[in-house]
Amino acid sequence: MLNLSRRKVTAPARPLPAPTPGEIVAMPVELLTVPQAAQFASVSHPTIRRWIREEGLRSYQLKEKGRIRIDKIDLMKFLKGEVI
Repeated sequence: MLNLSRRKVTAPARPLPAPTPGEIVAMPVELLTVPQAAQFASVSHPTIRRWIREEGLRSYQLKEKGRIRIDKIDLMKFLKGEVI
């Protein structure tokens, strides 16, 4: 039998303060890999990487091995020429 010690909680946890409207950020809905984004936009993988590096296409880099993901909504806006 395992004997695990337990800590007593002296004070109840306090709720987080409500965010102000300026702090609310929309989370990505569908993240695409570079090959998926290239296929969606009908361009090559290096083109997607160049768009990220030079043209300002927003991307997310995962902590694991530096994998890059692109939000599908951001890619669609970029292809339409809208400001992201």
